[in-house]
Amino acid sequence: MSTPIFKGLKKNWPDAVLDVLVIPETAAVLRNNPFIHQIYQFDKRKKAKKYLSLIAIANMLRKNHYDMAFSIQSSYTSSLIMLLAGIKNRIGYSMQKHLTHPVEVDRSLHIRDRVLLLLKDFTDGIQLFDNDTEVYLSKSDINKAKSLLEKKEELNKIAIAPGSVWATKKWPESHFIDLIKQCSDYEIYLIGGPGDYKLCESIIKKSRHPNITNCSGELSILESCALIKEMDLVLCNDSAPLHMANAVKTNVFAFFGPTVKKFGCYPYREGDKILELDLDCRPCAKHGSNNCPLKHHNCMVKQTPDLVFKEIKNYFSKN
Repeated sequence: MSTPIFKGLKKNWPDAVLDVLVIPETAAVLRNNPFIHQIYQFDKRKKAKKYLSLIAIANMLRKNHYDMAFSIQSSYTSSLIMLLAGIKNRIGYSMQKHLTHPVEVDRSLHIRDRVLLLLKDFTDGIQLFDNDTEVYLSKSDINKAKSLLEKKEELNKIAIAPGSVWATKKWPESHFIDLIKQCSDYEIYLIGGPGDYKLCESIIKKSRHPNITNCSGELSILESCALIKEMDLVLCNDSAPLHMANAVKTNVFAFFGPTVKKFGCYPYREGDKILELDLDCRPCAKHGSNNCPLKHHNCMVKQTPDLVFKEIKNYFSKN
């Protein structure tokens, strides 16, 4: 969701050298990005070595003599690294410390728009910038994805991502199974990380769909984006695949249960749809949780497979 800032920065300062500091898990998202000169990694999750690593990375960045730094995370760690790296102009969100240019943002904005607001003190208006998210796929990424396709041209292709880091963000496995049973006229591709493989295998076994492929754990992030690009629709929880779909311009239907649109992490393209119910108990958590606080999980359970299948049929009939 932060990718618009890189092309925004290069549009504002075409001759600038733009480097990025990320955690190892997200470095692959920025691979092949033509606006980025160098990608550095900082593993802040290893608590025992975090502060030694922080000092080491700050010292390394100091040697590059940066004129400006933008923190697209509202974390203290990010602002501390900018300070220790000796960077004169430090831009970030107003709740951070050690900034020279704190920026107030409307927290209800989509995150891609919040990130672009960090440029507002240095330009005539952020409306000058394209706010589409994006990834850059290599030939290898595209070929790997295409090797998994069944190539049944007469069938529409749906990628389904049933997993999530948080249990309450997951539409129930039994619902996915019942829905897929109704989707016999579509090609189905199950996607996710290695941790989703068993869940996807269980769904395949119980749904007995005639045209279904388990791609979970088989693909890198960019290879998964390449596969999603080949799809006619993505169905997923409020998780990474919805943002990957937006980045490759494939329409996405996303289940929102404990989370809501106003948190800023929603699918934003015209053909996208948030699948949700209007309940008094929503939202219950900004990032989801492992258990429903009220023990019923109605925000997901009551979104029935029949209702979702109807939405899918309507989508394809209109498109």
